[in-house]
Amino acid sequence: MRIAYQGIPGSNSEAAAAIFAANQGFISPEYIPAIHSMGVVELLNCGAADYGVMATQNLVAGQVEETKKALAGLSYRIVDAQWIPVHHCLFSKRPDAEFNCIASHIQALGQCRENLSRRYPGMELREVEDTAIAARYLADGRLPETTAVLCRKNAGEAFGLHLVAENLEDDTRNMTEFILIKPIRILSKTIIVAGLGLMGGSMAKAIKAYTDCRVLGWNRTRAVAEQALDDGAIDAIASDEDFASCDMLIPVLYPEATLDFLKEKIPLMKKDAVVVDLVGVKTRLVNEIGALALEHGVRYTGGHPMAGLAKAGYKRSFADLYKGCSMILVPSAATAPGDIEELSRFFRGLGFGGIKICSAETHDQMIAHTSQLAHVVSNSYVKSPVSSNYVGFSGGSYKDMTRIACLNEKVWTELFIWNGEALLPEIDGLINNMTMIRNAIENGDAKTLESILRQGRIAKERIDAVNPDQPSD
Repeated sequence: MRIAYQGIPGSNSEAAAAIFAANQGFISPEYIPAIHSMGVVELLNCGAADYGVMATQNLVAGQVEETKKALAGLSYRIVDAQWIPVHHCLFSKRPDAEFNCIASHIQALGQCRENLSRRYPGMELREVEDTAIAARYLADGRLPETTAVLCRKNAGEAFGLHLVAENLEDDTRNMTEFILIKPIRILSKTIIVAGLGLMGGSMAKAIKAYTDCRVLGWNRTRAVAEQALDDGAIDAIASDEDFASCDMLIPVLYPEATLDFLKEKIPLMKKDAVVVDLVGVKTRLVNEIGALALEHGVRYTGGHPMAGLAKAGYKRSFADLYKGCSMILVPSAATAPGDIEELSRFFRGLGFGGIKICSAETHDQMIAHTSQLAHVVSNSYVKSPVSSNYVGFSGGSYKDMTRIACLNEKVWTELFIWNGEALLPEIDGLINNMTMIRNAIENGDAKTLESILRQGRIAKERIDAVNPDQPSD
């Protein structure tokens, strides 16, 4: 078992690593010094270490910022956490050495600041990567003899330094929290894509094309899954046993079916398995499935790829459907630390051009406006009795307005009803705006009509001005 820790031999993190190893019953673990928190994360990410140990917070000095920043780039599970008493000793190079500077890790300096100021007024404080590294630097000459260092007693003694003072921490109860973490990786894992229509089929093909994951497929109509297997879009058809052992599950089903499916499958899944659904409404799923996943130790994050075609079906699926598109990720109560960063890397690797992270409420409010209202308008607009005679009478606007009218009425019925709270105000606002235009036309009120149209033009120009890199036309 390989444990990477923050610092070098003699550091507090090394001592914490030994405690964790004993707690976990590890036999003859290998301890790997990593100097700083980011070094621990790098070793975990590349597979050179199985576990990582680092300090997260101190009772006196507060949060360890370097650890917070490092962990932002890692998907992980906290295996153990311990508050450990920390005592700082001051060492010099020689018994008679005079010093004008004290060097140590920023946390150690912060934990001893009042005592150092009182005992050594005006002393320069110098930050070093780690307490034990400070001792090593003084011993080997990288720090001048006019420097003293704060470190653990065993570190100063190991480097042959002279003890000047002990227990310099400001609070005699000085303690630091250390964590033992294990990385959770998505790549090179088994992923089940459930629902192999346009979106799910394209997702399976993208994962096959752009990762080294093993892809299993599940579909209500087995013939579709068999076709996907024949096409090489999946490696196998998922069995009931596969749901219990898979590393990641991506259901691509209708909203109600997704809810029922996850309520059935999540209790069967192994701890720390990942679930990302692709339903276009998030609040209900995130609330209900987030709680269920948390109960069973499964990591769940809501997802919504902003992609699609006017017509659906597996036969239209292709690996690059998502290329350049936006992927929305919605954290839930069961989203683990680092999951968003890991999932962002995963979906970017499939070709997505950007990742948008937001709450379920924000997602549903924006989707009601940018997607669902557009489908309402298109579906209503195309019902005009003269629509079928459009040929020769359209410069493109008719096709733009009617393209998405060819929707799947079952899935969009569920989406509209699930998101009624956000969609109804958008519909009401549209009706109100259209009514004002209608009234102005009926009354022959050119001045009012021109003003209303001007307001719309200005609104569009303002929208494009605040989004110069992505104009909405």
